[in-house]
Amino acid sequence: MLESDRVTTPSGGPASYRSLLGDIREKVRVYVAKQFLLPRQEITEIIRANLRAAMWLGVALIFFFLFLVAFVVLVIGLIAIWLPLWAAALIAMGIFLVLGAIIGIVGYRKLELRGPERSIRSFKETMTWVRATLLGRSES
Repeated sequence: MLESDRVTTPSGGPASYRSLLGDIREKVRVYVAKQFLLPRQEITEIIRANLRAAMWLGVALIFFFLFLVAFVVLVIGLIAIWLPLWAAALIAMGIFLVLGAIIGIVGYRKLELRGPERSIRSFKETMTWVRATLLGRSES
């Protein structure tokens, strides 16, 4: 054993097993706390990105509804030239229902629905290291 490899206490004497185990326990506690912090941080980033997207979709939806009211009146008025008013309103309602469904599907596809990938990868790497180093098992 090299002189530089010796573990000493703050008083300069050699460290006891109890103090070494206490240090290890404290370092493991800090490590586990940081492992739990990573998924929380990653999920927060995902939520912030999706909240920004939802905000823009909400503003666009407000303007779309304002446009839609005026456009519905126009379409019903145009169709009412050839058909009775109730039939014109029914046809316009069907057209807008289909358009709303298409736009809703496009907005849903723009959302980022994913899990905390970095955290999962980090956890898998940690488990591989624990199996290989601490438990003496090879990856199979």
